[in-house]
Amino acid sequence: MMLTMTQMTPLEQLRSPTAPVLEFRFRIDAYVDPEIPIDDRATGELEFIPITGGTVEGVLNGVVTPGGDWCLSKDPTTYRVEARYGLRLEGGGYVDVHNIGMLDESRFAARAGEGAPYFMTNPVFRSVEPGLEWLNRSVFVGQAEVLEGLTRIDVFEVVFPR
Repeated sequence: MMLTMTQMTPLEQLRSPTAPVLEFRFRIDAYVDPEIPIDDRATGELEFIPITGGTVEGVLNGVVTPGGDWCLSKDPTTYRVEARYGLRLEGGGYVDVHNIGMLDESRFAARAGEGAPYFMTNPVFRSVEPGLEWLNRSVFVGQAEVLEGLTRIDVFEVVFPR
């Protein structure tokens, strides 16, 4: 029995989906102060990491406004992070940022010739500024890394393949 494309079973259709594409949009360098312990329970240790400023460069350019990152230690190498801060753009526009992610120091990925821990985020942006509506209507993925005194996030927009 021969099936045409419209007669394919749902399982056959799932075996060959077209993956979305990630397109780099901008880099956020968020300066941070040392963590402040908040809670320590059997479910994990919660710390607050102050975000004191920073920069954004790419299709958006400007500075990071203060905020914070609530970091829940799930085990000695795994952290669930949730950050809130803003971006004050050149020209005066403002973007609210809510970024949730996972840092797993037991998993490594090659980056720039060296191993880096798995640190991925799902940033959500909000803005009422003309020309920035696309931030409200798109899905983003952040590839992050912890550096001395800052967290760097390369932000990619999830788009349809061309």
